Amino acid sequence: MPEASTIQLSFRKAEIEEMDWAYLLFKDGLQQYIAQTWGWNELFQRHSFLANLPASSFVIVTLDQLDVGGYCLKNKTDHVYLEVLLISTAMQRKGIGSQVMQLLINQAENQNMPIRLSVLRNNPAHQFYRRLGFEVIAEDSFRYEMSLPR
Repeated sequence: MPEASTIQLSFRKAEIEEMDWAYLLFKDGLQQYIAQTWGWNELFQRHSFLANLPASSFVIVTLDQLDVGGYCLKNKTDHVYLEVLLISTAMQRKGIGSQVMQLLINQAENQNMPIRLSVLRNNPAHQFYRRLGFEVIAEDSFRYEMSLPR
């Protein structure tokens, strides 16, 4: 796999019919952490995912014509909020997530806004975000709220 800086990713808005795939990506990547934290209720998780992440706000990440992930970034009044970043487990640790995050960080900087996110404490992704420079700005027994200082 090439270095992260040379990976040629493409991005597109999700179509409604692609959200089943996006949900399976979410389930594959996060079910174990959600189940350990609150328990997993399939009906609730599916409904919540589809209600909170409509296709109109979900961007699919593609590498060599293969859909490898997706994200949802929402503009708030004083920051941009990363609702979710999903990279298929088979494609993790190949620089894709880092490249997507750099793009999102640049986008937030161009808007002169900080970027924030929330991650479950038991999800090792919080270490990934820390390596990118994110800092914990609040926490509870379940999650870290993180922000990238400007």
